[in-house]
Amino acid sequence: MKRKFLAAAFLAALSIPLIVTAQAPGGGGPGGGMGRMHGMHGGHDRFSSNPTIAADKTALDEAFAQLRTDAKAGNAAAVATDQAAITAALGKLQADRTALHTALQSNAAVQAAKAAVKADHLVLERDRTQLRSDQIAGNEAAVAADKQALAADMAKMRADLKALGDAVAAVTI
Repeated sequence: MKRKFLAAAFLAALSIPLIVTAQAPGGGGPGGGMGRMHGMHGGHDRFSSNPTIAADKTALDEAFAQLRTDAKAGNAAAVATDQAAITAALGKLQADRTALHTALQSNAAVQAAKAAVKADHLVLERDRTQLRSDQIAGNEAAVAADKQALAADMAKMRADLKALGDAVAAVTI
């Protein structure tokens, strides 16, 4: 009896790493579209400011926590239920992300904020290139001016990113 229990607990422990990849940083993959983002949990993805997505992530985190608790306690009977809960929570998160993505495509405020952030990226790239060029040339006066311009443009980027996050949060699905 004890051997069966230990075998089931061991099997459950082996399956946890496979499931955990769903919540590993940078592990978004298909459906999540998280290539450059920091992952689904603990980081920031493009949808993290939306309350529906935040609730879905919380539900997924709670399902993983329950699985960890049951696996540590050796409750092999509950592991399958916990894994089914994780699968369901992940499915809801992916479906809600898809719905939100569709809603964002037609939202004028989001599109305007995205355009502003894209323009900010281009300006920052130009600022950094100019700064590096002036540093190499040894033009200290220009370097000081470049650093000021870069700081101002970075502040604008932060403000535009906040506006984008606010616009995403305002979209309902």
